Formats: sequence, C-alpha cells, structure tokens
Amino acid sequence: MDGWPPVNCRRFDGEGDMEFRRRSARVSEIVLAFRFGRIEYDEGERLERELEKLQSPAFYHRREMAHH
Repeated sequence: MDGWPPVNCRRFDGEGDMEFRRRSARVSEIVLAFRFGRIEYDEGERLERELEKLQSPAFYHRREMAHH
C-alpha cells in the first residue's frame, strides 16, 4: 500500500451536517498532525484524549444531552 490510508470519520446518529463537518475536520487535523510528527509529547497526550472524545458516540450524545 502506498501512503497513508484516508482519514475516516463516521457521522453519529442525530448529528447535524455542520457539526459533523467541524468534528470531521478536527479529527483529520489531529490525525494528520500525528502522522507527520508535528506535535510534541505533552500536546500529543492532550490531542489523543481529544481524538478519543471526538470519535466516541457515547461522548457526543452525553454532550448533546447537557446542551438541551
């Protein structure tokens, strides 16, 4: 296989179009930063936690419930 696989971000049930686009763009930004080594260790720890939350349907739905 040549190069990196594409960054995929699935849409969560009930997630609006603009929210999905913003979340997907942020996931891509974080993954690409890891791939190209553009982050320091401490920042990497923080970004790894953020990425886990961004990719978690459970976290998304808890956040949505808190905003309503």
